[in-house]
Amino acid sequence: MKIAVLSDIHEGLNRKNTKTDILDIIKRWIETHSPDVFIIAGDMTAKPEKALTHLNRLQNECPQTRLLFVHGNHDIYGENSTSAYETLLQFPGNLGNGPVQLTDEWVMIGDGGWYDYSFGMPEYTSEQFSIGIFKDFTWPDKQFANWQGTDTEETNRYVRKLEHWLRENSGKKIIMVTHTVPFEQFVQCKNDPEWDFFNAMMGSNLFGELAVKYGVQKYIFGHIHTRHHETYKEIEMICNPLGYFPDEWNNQSPENEIFSAIKIVEL
Repeated sequence: MKIAVLSDIHEGLNRKNTKTDILDIIKRWIETHSPDVFIIAGDMTAKPEKALTHLNRLQNECPQTRLLFVHGNHDIYGENSTSAYETLLQFPGNLGNGPVQLTDEWVMIGDGGWYDYSFGMPEYTSEQFSIGIFKDFTWPDKQFANWQGTDTEETNRYVRKLEHWLRENSGKKIIMVTHTVPFEQFVQCKNDPEWDFFNAMMGSNLFGELAVKYGVQKYIFGHIHTRHHETYKEIEMICNPLGYFPDEWNNQSPENEIFSAIKIVEL
């Protein structure tokens, strides 16, 4: 089985800045490479209705490939992020609806995830991270994501849900997927407080602990806009973001960048 991996497409901003139909390029990649499964690990675009429309379009135009998805932080932006989350569950391939059996041996388990400041700098408090402002920059989630609970409460909600599914599938070969980061190892520290302060919003070590506890074999994530494919704690870790044009791209050509960004994983 051939699984394609991509995250952090940010369709709206990248379409605007490149003046290119980003989804059309992804469609052409799928038609060229014919993966069995294409997993988008969050941040299709901003706001759930737009993300849902794009997911449905891509699945309808590529019926030969099974499109799977977990939401990112941008996908749930809106007046009520719980309602936004539920809107995105309307997409049949949303892993938030439950585990997906890929083969007799392999199952994919995931959901968007959130953060609990466990990657935060120790000299700052949880209250400071919850406000999410450093100097003159405000973390966008604090303006556009509106959960009913605190960041920690929402993270724990995901942990409970994912652990239930992991426990149910114990003994199978598991691919775990979140948008947010499961291990601090993958968070970039620059020794610059203006950057490092916001590492608190990158993820939670609780997701990594679940992966280790339940013997997850492959872990797909996004959010950090840096690419990784390596083994950590005996888990194959895959982070394959597209990121923002132009600063985070290696190519000026959208087609070249997208075609080079998508990772293929063979089962």
